[in-house]
Amino acid sequence: MSFWPKSMSFQDVALNSLGALIAWFIGSIIILIIVFWVSSMLSVPGTFEQAQLGWATNPMFPFILSFITFIATMVTLMLSALLIHMTDPERYSWSRVSYGQLAFFWILTYMCITPIYISTGMINYDNIMIVFIAHCITLAFGSSLLLEILNNYRYVLTWFYGSFIGLFFTILLVVSIFTSMDSGYAKLISLLVMLPLINTSLVFFRGLFELAYYHYHKFTNLDQLGDIFYQIEQEEKEALREETQKNTL
Repeated sequence: MSFWPKSMSFQDVALNSLGALIAWFIGSIIILIIVFWVSSMLSVPGTFEQAQLGWATNPMFPFILSFITFIATMVTLMLSALLIHMTDPERYSWSRVSYGQLAFFWILTYMCITPIYISTGMINYDNIMIVFIAHCITLAFGSSLLLEILNNYRYVLTWFYGSFIGLFFTILLVVSIFTSMDSGYAKLISLLVMLPLINTSLVFFRGLFELAYYHYHKFTNLDQLGDIFYQIEQEEKEALREETQKNTL
């Protein structure tokens, strides 16, 4: 049985990556707007500077930062999913069930990671930025997997492995850029660049893996990863047929 529902080209990979870049660029703008909006009550850069100087800081700051991240990434990922649907409607459908599951995943992730923000803030404010990056990567990676499972569950194994390939290169890029920053303020500013980088890198490298596998399948006519559920069904039917033959003897 053929694995690929349609042909695939590098243009498809570039188009999906561009959609991810646009969505997460908007997410960075949303974070800036929220930060400026709350600056009269709480200055994010100022709080980090106070922490580095050893001054007392607002104990609610880690919670507020986690909430800002939650709102911005939720809007961004919803927009990203919409753009993916618009660029590739054959593969990604607009379903209330799908987006309801995505929203549940985002809320559950927020509830689980907020205590980490708070406990990290009690130890070292610099590490909150690492939690922020981990939060964004988890949301982007998890949303990517969910979208593929909900829209392409019959072919999920290839998308699954592709997402992990994208995750590997994304972490590599993000860690190398973040660790290259010397000052804490530079690292703080770099977080705005991390947002579009994380999702764009994840989508791009996952797409490259899928494109490479598509050409492998097209050249060899072999499909070890494709339509795994069909293969399982065939094995179950064969096992049932053998069992039926044994019982009739």
